[in-house]
Amino acid sequence: MIRITFILVVFSLSLNGFSQQIAQYSQWSLNQFAINPAMAGLKNCLDVRGAYRMQWAGFDGAPQTGLFTINAPIKARRKALNSPYHGLGAKIERDQFGHFNNLAISAAYAIHFPMGRDKRLSFGVLGGVQQFGFDQSNVTTIDPDLAVGQSSRNFMFPLLGFGGWYNSKNFYVGASMDQLARNRWGDIGFNSRFGLHMKLTSGTRITFDNNNSVLPAILIRIPPKGPASIDLNLMFDFTDKLLVGIGYRNTDALIAMLRLRLEKFSVGYSFDFITSAIRGGNFHSHEISLMYNTCRSTSNSASACPLFE
Repeated sequence: MIRITFILVVFSLSLNGFSQQIAQYSQWSLNQFAINPAMAGLKNCLDVRGAYRMQWAGFDGAPQTGLFTINAPIKARRKALNSPYHGLGAKIERDQFGHFNNLAISAAYAIHFPMGRDKRLSFGVLGGVQQFGFDQSNVTTIDPDLAVGQSSRNFMFPLLGFGGWYNSKNFYVGASMDQLARNRWGDIGFNSRFGLHMKLTSGTRITFDNNNSVLPAILIRIPPKGPASIDLNLMFDFTDKLLVGIGYRNTDALIAMLRLRLEKFSVGYSFDFITSAIRGGNFHSHEISLMYNTCRSTSNSASACPLFE
């Protein structure tokens, strides 16, 4: 997500601002498919999730993001218990920030290779289209500039991504790449374009005798320019019914998270206490998510429904 909302803020956050061109979520660990196509159909059930994020609430032109994802395995007769299986998924994402807006619709395919009962290696690809828009009609410059038009411009681009994933019963690691096409933003700027973004994730689960768990996790976002963004999460899962967590993002936030599961439905909320220069105006961030899946939460099989989200 590009944080070009106000020239003074962009200047004060230049390293972080120009590096981010894709949406950012605090509840990434509650929807791994949203950031890695290799998760498509990983679980033996239908999984539907949605989220809405209001970043820097109250700040004029602040980013607002909506997300919808759905994925499921392809039901087919397998030759053997450890033979590969396949999954499909889809994602719709709308991102609005300042004079920019981005609508992306994509589909994902993944293949999963079981490695024993509780281990698997997965690879996934994502493809789709995105409409990137820039409304120049409200743009003003310190000095009159004929290069700044007075109309709205929309560009249609291909969207390509790739991901890999490995998990055992109590550990996972994943990697993904976004914006492989590196599309140029014609007529917006001479060197304006999407850059290749990489994400690395890892986490583990420590389960106690009372069926409560601790879930530490890390997400590293590597933008084309600027410093890496690192999210550290520590979540406490109480019998897979109530999850509370805290997080830290090195670029700008302390995070509090809550998720409540009601049978097949779950609702989550997170609050970002902003620690960057934006904080001076008390412009903090809110994120709410809704989840539905048909997994059997009482199953002890990691292949039935991995419990990392």
